[in-house]
Amino acid sequence: MELEVFDLALNNIGLVDVYEEIKFAINYEKRSELIFIVDASVENIELLKEDVILTKANDLERGYIIKHFEFLDDNSSRLLIEAPSVNVILNDRLILGQQSHSGNIEDVMKAFVNANAVNPANPNRVIPNLIIGENTGIDIEVNETTIDVPLDEYQYELANKYDISWDLLLDHENKKYVFTTWQGTDRTTEQNDNHHVVFSKELENIITQEYVTDNQHHKTTAIVAGEGDDTERVRLTVNDELAGYERKEIFVDARSLQSKYKDENDNEVTLTPEEYKSALEEQGKNILTEYKPIRTFESEVDMYSQFEYGVDYFCGDKVTIENEDVGIIMHTRVVSAIEIYDKTKDDLKLDFGSSIPTLIDSIKRMVK
Repeated sequence: MELEVFDLALNNIGLVDVYEEIKFAINYEKRSELIFIVDASVENIELLKEDVILTKANDLERGYIIKHFEFLDDNSSRLLIEAPSVNVILNDRLILGQQSHSGNIEDVMKAFVNANAVNPANPNRVIPNLIIGENTGIDIEVNETTIDVPLDEYQYELANKYDISWDLLLDHENKKYVFTTWQGTDRTTEQNDNHHVVFSKELENIITQEYVTDNQHHKTTAIVAGEGDDTERVRLTVNDELAGYERKEIFVDARSLQSKYKDENDNEVTLTPEEYKSALEEQGKNILTEYKPIRTFESEVDMYSQFEYGVDYFCGDKVTIENEDVGIIMHTRVVSAIEIYDKTKDDLKLDFGSSIPTLIDSIKRMVK
């Protein structure tokens, strides 16, 4: 595994081909990350600086930008480098003020990016060399409203809600970052348009496997309160038809969403009562996506079995998982893939089903 090195203008400035270990944590539902350890040579210290972009030599489109640099001096001098995907660049911008967009989900996500990072009213907010890519054919109609949230976090919120994903891909020829929306391919046994990919111990393509279910934070019904004072606040309930043990309530304070506001171009907008309630309802649905039950297979798989990772299937694809020990068959997505390369071997760990929240994920959810 070789890593190409680029500056922020996407000029190639070097190559890393000697290292102790490289780990790619690739995610469908949240930001991916590259972590690696190399010798603390003068050349590496000079090359691997903050905001330098790294890519696989055989996958130049997907980049990782160095944000953490650590000098380790124990038995030998080494560098620990942590680089989130270049998607993190969108974290430098807020969706400023209340904004609303309707239409195809790809167009809506791109409209928020365009209004806050590509063609914002304030030219100082432009992210250099960022452009909007072509649609990939996802046919979902939406109506979304939000206010004053980090641009990248809201993109993931929308993507998770509609079971899609997004990336900033690197266009090296034109020196551009391309905002792209996409959805993994269905390779389950439930369909016949694409070749089937099945994982099971019987097929000998799973080395070890852990099955995890967790419903302790599961919520199904959102009670959303909008503008107004106390008893006069506009209220509605998402999934109010649920009852008994199926009903698990959460309160959503959406007071920040207003029926009258100025948009990103300083134009005054007035929502009808129906439009305002629709905005509140979508806000409740967005929050509920963060409280879904967790059901996942954490699996170490043979990356060079009859189904080769990166050739026959990819992170984000839907595949079929069979486990005779617990009597479960799942037709679900590969939500994360951890690739580890060192001097002796290559390893691959996949999560099928739901992403297990990290501590940081849980803290962010509590703050919301």
